[in-house]
Amino acid sequence: MQNVGPGWFTVVMGTGILAICATISPVPIPFGHLAGILLWTLDAALFALMGLLWLAGIATDPRRTIATFQDPGTAQLWGAPPMACFTIAVGFLKIGEQFLPAAPCIAAAQTLFIIGVAGSIFSALAVPYVMFTQHELSEEHMAGNWLLSVVPPIVASVPAALLSTSWPASVRGDVLGLAYALLGAGIILAGAIIVLFYSRLAYYKVPEGALVTTTWLVVGPLGQSIAGMIALGGAAKTVWPEFGQGLALCGLFYGVLVWGFAMYWLAMAIALTIRAARKRLPFNLGWWAFTFPVGVLTAGTDALYAQTHAHIFAIASVALLALLATMWSLVAVRTARGVSLVDAWLLTGAATPAPEHS
Repeated sequence: MQNVGPGWFTVVMGTGILAICATISPVPIPFGHLAGILLWTLDAALFALMGLLWLAGIATDPRRTIATFQDPGTAQLWGAPPMACFTIAVGFLKIGEQFLPAAPCIAAAQTLFIIGVAGSIFSALAVPYVMFTQHELSEEHMAGNWLLSVVPPIVASVPAALLSTSWPASVRGDVLGLAYALLGAGIILAGAIIVLFYSRLAYYKVPEGALVTTTWLVVGPLGQSIAGMIALGGAAKTVWPEFGQGLALCGLFYGVLVWGFAMYWLAMAIALTIRAARKRLPFNLGWWAFTFPVGVLTAGTDALYAQTHAHIFAIASVALLALLATMWSLVAVRTARGVSLVDAWLLTGAATPAPEHS
């Protein structure tokens, strides 16, 4: 029970985004819907189990929970639980409604959205505050996992858009305004960190060993912000009809431009990972960085195709989904191998060394 930390929620994120992407793919995928339903059902159960064990661990040993903020690597992982909440919420709306009554799916998604927003604000404020006031940091030793604590506000955008018409009419504008504000805060914070990370790579070269996986995390806020801007633009047409069309066009303009940079960075991350793998790339939970960032970029690409019907986005969507499925399969197998039989059921054990570091 004590070994379930926030880092384990990256498993939920990676599995959930694969289920969603398999379901929403603009190009028909054989058995895609069935695979999405099965994966999301498994993921929802895993999320519930992890949540209970994590909360129980916090209740029984709060000092250990507080201590996670003292480690610069583990502290960043506090962004994972709210992102897992948002992932499961989107799954309820995109997948759950296919075989469950709509009303409980919407209610569950709303609840998870509220919890996720609270968690994302906490993560984006508390972790940088501790970094600014307590951690001994240097540019030479930074990694892409600095993004984990500030990305959740960006991830809130898609469930906010999907739920926009489910709230009472009197508060729809407030929720949409909050979603845009969170998206803006997350994009600017992520942009600042990406610049620092680029500088770190240029001056101090690629992180050694397992930290090379954090290069993939840059793809996350880029891909998620594309999907978020387009989704919120669509929601604005209903909630703010006088501004909706303009916001939708802004979302498309933003998405097309940022998509190019996201694909560039993904190619660079792949190249750097292949280079590192030739030497030594030890496994830990940080390998789940190979999944969620690719998944949200896939979702963003799907959104661009839905808006433009350009074949380049359809082709890229299929390629990204294939990459996502491949990396998920690889990481899921390695994770299962790194956990004992009992821990695989209870998720209370540690994977290979340093499982809580990305």
